[in-house]
Amino acid sequence: MINKNQVVRRFGRSSTSYDEHAVVQKHMAATLQALLHKTGVFNRILEIGCGTGGLTKMLAALYPQASILATDISPDMLAAAQDNLSDFTNIRYAVEDGEQLQTRETFDLIVSNATFQWFNNHRQSYTGFFKRLSANGCLAYATFGPQTFYELHQSFATANHLLNSQCDIRHGQHFPAALKLQRSMEDAGFQDVLCTEEELREYFPTVKDFLRSVKKVGANNTNYDGSISRQLMFTMMGYYEQNFKEHDHIHATYHTIYALGRKSVNINR
Repeated sequence: MINKNQVVRRFGRSSTSYDEHAVVQKHMAATLQALLHKTGVFNRILEIGCGTGGLTKMLAALYPQASILATDISPDMLAAAQDNLSDFTNIRYAVEDGEQLQTRETFDLIVSNATFQWFNNHRQSYTGFFKRLSANGCLAYATFGPQTFYELHQSFATANHLLNSQCDIRHGQHFPAALKLQRSMEDAGFQDVLCTEEELREYFPTVKDFLRSVKKVGANNTNYDGSISRQLMFTMMGYYEQNFKEHDHIHATYHTIYALGRKSVNINR
């Protein structure tokens, strides 16, 4: 279970460093924009998890006639977005948890980039989005898949085994597979659901640099109680740097999922 209060605090702390380190997230936003460009024109847009406003700016450029409601669970992130997008007059802002939407408005498009991995119940969330969409409205998003950071997970698992540790450490939560996300969307009523996947690699001088970058974007979520021992951490980093290195840089894999679904005009829920 993801602690949303921790999510708010971590993203609040990273609101000033996010843009510098969110390389993959920016790529995901551009891919999502290209997908939307081929999908249609939308006049009422809700963005879930706008962060510092990277995708929001792309949406405003792609749909200059649209009214955009940009939301984020972190007030600090939302404030950063407002500062970055102060020249746009068609964007409104609201603090919202995407899983528990408070707005009662309806939209032609609900869109999100690199946010749904922080949801505890995707099926419940999709049902809520379905209710907030107009007839033929679309839900489109980019999120992370289960192979994300497989190098880190394998390195922790191996370090645990080498040290005969009784604590099963996994750095970060488990991400659902594309098929599970697709079925959850279909169960919520979405039709013509399309999911595509890709894997991206980011390179860092050391494992410490990688972990520092993850922290700078607020994504350093761990599912364990207590602290990791220095011995376990050093063993993990040693294995990582020995087995996942290319040209003197370690690599970290991002498994990205892009999904699009439509609310059929013939369905009422």
